Amino acid sequence: MNSEHIQHSYIDRLFAAFQVSNRHIQQEMSSQLKDMNLTVPQFYILYLLSASERIKSTELAEKLEVKPSAITVMIDRLLKHNLVVRERDENDRRIVNLMLSSEGREVYEKAKDMRRKVFSRYLAYLDEEDVDQLVSIYEKLAAAVENISEE
Repeated sequence: MNSEHIQHSYIDRLFAAFQVSNRHIQQEMSSQLKDMNLTVPQFYILYLLSASERIKSTELAEKLEVKPSAITVMIDRLLKHNLVVRERDENDRRIVNLMLSSEGREVYEKAKDMRRKVFSRYLAYLDEEDVDQLVSIYEKLAAAVENISEE
């Protein structure tokens, strides 16, 4: 569908639906994570670290779209709670690699479980076919957004 042909009413309805659903889900996620002594950005860092064996702090900063100095502060908090391990590269001491500690992996798994419960609670209001369509549409939209951002 050409973006010029999308009716304004669809865009307004979509925006309103995004706002309401995202606000409620984010508030609940934030509250649940707070009970686990995590913030939403910290959870996202744990998520990114869980997806790779190790990652450079500069790469993490790029993925989060923040300055490397901001990552240092965020990582320091995770280090303080023994959730992350920081290692200097053996070949180039300027490179800092980050990885989840065993405690960090455990906390991440608990937080991921909590996230599933939060989403499940909201998705329970839809029938399975609607959930399948919602996920498919979000995946298509995410793929389109990724392609656009790579251009």
